[in-house]
Amino acid sequence: MLFFANPIQWVLISLLIVSSLGVILAKKPVYASLSFLSTLMTLAALYLQLSAEFIAVMQVLVYAGAILVIFMFVIVLFQDAHQQMIHYEAKSSPILIITASASFLFALVFLGTQLVGLQSSNEQLPEGFGTVESLGQALYIDFFFPFEAVILLFLVAVVGALYIGKKSN
Repeated sequence: MLFFANPIQWVLISLLIVSSLGVILAKKPVYASLSFLSTLMTLAALYLQLSAEFIAVMQVLVYAGAILVIFMFVIVLFQDAHQQMIHYEAKSSPILIITASASFLFALVFLGTQLVGLQSSNEQLPEGFGTVESLGQALYIDFFFPFEAVILLFLVAVVGALYIGKKSN
């Protein structure tokens, strides 16, 4: 039995791949943002299928709600800059594009070979799985140090970005 045995999960995975490709391949930023919205909603539906209700709701509220609104604001703000980019020719090196494409395909093949023999678990999920309480316990009790380390890393990145931004002006 494969890891994703449910046909609904196969449909969601297919939609996720198609909408993700839409984000990458769309010529206009608004179309890319709409594909990104579709990607986020499909990912939230996949989280629901995997019994992670809290993460699915946070996916819709935080990413599809807040982050996508910021993306749309930036697109509207820099609409003139996007129109000017059409007049310039891309200067990407073909060797770098081929290397990136080959690395991506290698990663896909490697992931596929790892998932082929994976068996799904038929055991019952523990009581409270995916709830706010269990997630809070995992973040603030079980994995407190890694959680705080990531917060510290974000703080250092923000301070560094502010320093670099101020230095260039």
